[in-house]
Amino acid sequence: MKIHLMAVGGTGMGALAGLLKAQGHEVSGCDKPLYSPMKESIEALDINFLEGHSPAHAELKPDAVVIGNAIHKDNEEAKKFIESGAKYFSMAEAIHEFAVKGRRSVVAAGTHGKTTCTALLGFLFKEAGLRPNMILGGISKNYMTSYLWGGGDWTIIEGDEYETAFFDKGPKFLHYDPRILLLNNIEMDHLDNFKNEKELITAFAKLLAVMGKESVICAGSESPPVADLMTETDLPHESFGISGSENWSASNIRYRREGTFFRLIHKGRDAGHFLSPMYGAHNLRNVLGAIAAASAADIPVDSLREMLPYFQGVKRRQEIVIQKNGITVVDDFAHHPTAIYETIKALRQRFNPTRVVACWEPRSYTCQTKLHESRMPQAFLYANTVLLGPFPQGSKIPDEERMNLGHVAEALRALGKEAMVCASESDHLGYLGKNMKEGDLVSFFSSGNFYDLPAKIAGMIS
Repeated sequence: MKIHLMAVGGTGMGALAGLLKAQGHEVSGCDKPLYSPMKESIEALDINFLEGHSPAHAELKPDAVVIGNAIHKDNEEAKKFIESGAKYFSMAEAIHEFAVKGRRSVVAAGTHGKTTCTALLGFLFKEAGLRPNMILGGISKNYMTSYLWGGGDWTIIEGDEYETAFFDKGPKFLHYDPRILLLNNIEMDHLDNFKNEKELITAFAKLLAVMGKESVICAGSESPPVADLMTETDLPHESFGISGSENWSASNIRYRREGTFFRLIHKGRDAGHFLSPMYGAHNLRNVLGAIAAASAADIPVDSLREMLPYFQGVKRRQEIVIQKNGITVVDDFAHHPTAIYETIKALRQRFNPTRVVACWEPRSYTCQTKLHESRMPQAFLYANTVLLGPFPQGSKIPDEERMNLGHVAEALRALGKEAMVCASESDHLGYLGKNMKEGDLVSFFSSGNFYDLPAKIAGMIS
């Protein structure tokens, strides 16, 4: 088939493009100018990429069009395809049609950890010889790709609660028919989709309601909303976490430079000594959830123990950009206060720096609102210096509803931190160019490319 993807530069859409091409389809795609790491990923696929959106793309005459959720209903290209009678899918519908139908799916869902869990499960299933298929919202470092197409019986998907498309306002994960659901945690996010936490939790409840009776849930029960949902479902489920009371838990936890050492405990029984190459309590929870899900697919625990140390993680998750002259620069996708807090804490455990400089770009819609303003100072508790901003240009959020970065900076100073609000990328470059010194860990947090600052700062370190 000839398949055209609109907004192909999104992480999920790029992964779908790769999977479709691996299946033998003729793939084209269009989007705004791309940035790393998806720019390199799309280029490596060698698909027919068209920059921008135009009704003229209808001249490609594809057999099917996939319309990403970044496309709005007034997009002229989308309107042209729909009015022409072309067969069109949302990304989630296309994933179901081409990768889930007739197979068993493993879906990693929750506010935090979806990408890491999906990549880890793809790695474990592949190394176990199960020939998995995978759609990932990031780049797996083991395979340097955001997808896998092994043609096997299992498809592993990052299950996003975000809306599917302008013609389908339901969450994407409702299309994925999970045989195994890894539900990590639930925290308020996506204010542009959900008005409050109750609406958000309802979306996950709907997912549980459409799952088949043969399905199983691996539940991060340390998250209260997840624990509450488990009391309301008749589906079989096993809990995971690090408090010690879960079905899958860890004891004798030791964070070292090589990674995280722990003993796996399953239903009170010692399942042996493990080494995870990832750092931080949040990543240990991710590992336990993945072990529980892989075990539900009948991968032996002994095999999981042997494979786990070789997992290389995901790009832009605690990714080291450069280590030189006693300075470490790290790029990370974290933007929610919980994720930032856990990541900086893990970076301290990993590198033991003299000083942590945290640079945060409030890029997503929710980050720009007042929702998390009171929580942001605590997110940087393990940092010494915090550079905040700038807001993206053209934000449509009214001033009275927008996070006040000045207030966040004041609260950080009250906690004894050095803090400043950056009006542009030059403010970051100016401060870091003058003040970086041996022993520093400089960490960048953004859901976008952050003006390519991590690479620019790395280039300044001589």
